[in-house]
Amino acid sequence: MENNWKGLWAGRSADGAVLHSGDARQIFLELKRSNGFDVVEGGIPYESLMNQYWEMKQRLSRPLPEGTALQSVYEVGCGSGANLFLFENDGLCTGGIDYSPKLASCAKQVLRTADIRCDEASQLPESPQYDAVISLGVFSYFLDEAYAEIVLEKMASKASYAIGILDIPDVAKREDYYAYRKRLIPDFETRYQGLPRQFYSKSFFETFAQKHNMDVEIYPMTMENYWNSKFNFDCYLYKR
Repeated sequence: MENNWKGLWAGRSADGAVLHSGDARQIFLELKRSNGFDVVEGGIPYESLMNQYWEMKQRLSRPLPEGTALQSVYEVGCGSGANLFLFENDGLCTGGIDYSPKLASCAKQVLRTADIRCDEASQLPESPQYDAVISLGVFSYFLDEAYAEIVLEKMASKASYAIGILDIPDVAKREDYYAYRKRLIPDFETRYQGLPRQFYSKSFFETFAQKHNMDVEIYPMTMENYWNSKFNFDCYLYKR
């Protein structure tokens, strides 16, 4: 199957003037914009993005020993580093990998960590370990489930406690998703030729968790003013 997503992401970048402005809120929004999220007027509100972050942080912390807090987070498909930017501002150690040289360069401009790698998700280094390993909105760009499982295996090795995979396209809602997109975009087939979207069943992640003796929690994705959320779900995997 033709897949041109890598070429598309290779051309995206963030506004350097904003990244060096010193305004944390505007930096975060610009990082999110460069990662493909619509944060302009009428798009996803800043508050919705922050609510997603706080919810994610809380869920990632669930398996930690009593009296301890999340100390480190690594992101697969970190893009320009928007999510890691929030974690670092909360005092956590971070790291990430992304296959877009321009976006990885943006991440290096705004993050304190030196652990930013430009490479395919399948080349994720399994060490050093981090408390949690996350991936937001990235699994939809993988070629197939076999590739996704390779990445999951490496995420499981790299995580000390938890894995968070958010914004996962639900295969049970695939037809509704395409019907909705085609209503909005009359030339959808032409515009998105060579840009496939990978959908997943919840059982894919449940089977992986069972195979690796992990607990799994799956939630419907909820984000105000993000049209895609009604077609997606979030998954958290916890080491026992």
